[in-house]
Amino acid sequence: MTETFMPPAISPAAGSPLALLFDIVATTARLTNDEERDVAETAAADHVYTAYPDTLGQAVDHDAWTGYPALRDHSVQPSAVAHLDGGLWLHHTITADADYRDVLTLLVPCTCGHGYVESLLEDESDLLELLEELRPTGGHAVHSGDTSGPYCARTPTR
Repeated sequence: MTETFMPPAISPAAGSPLALLFDIVATTARLTNDEERDVAETAAADHVYTAYPDTLGQAVDHDAWTGYPALRDHSVQPSAVAHLDGGLWLHHTITADADYRDVLTLLVPCTCGHGYVESLLEDESDLLELLEELRPTGGHAVHSGDTSGPYCARTPTR
């Protein structure tokens, strides 16, 4: 007859480093959804003020951000969005990989009215170049090479 080995339940000595770590884990709770939203809003505002001081840092108020909690089932980190007017949005999140870097994306409505074009912003000069392209259209992306019909082949509006 085969018996399954069950290791004995041993408690670490009171006051030991392991006991202290177990106590910390027992009392440490995950952030609530509201706390994740707040953290996402703060991270977005901080990134914009730090990395884009001459543009977005002056134009986007820290209260303009709306935070969203993580989606654990889909491995999506907490994020925040800010509306810029004219249908343009900023989306900020922090990567979940080892470097935990800020990711800022500008969502631009298409001239067709049926979708958005996403532009990853690397730095302030990247933003300025994109804004220069968008200025003649009032902040709308123009279809180029889209022969699939009258509708946008990008991220849909609904």
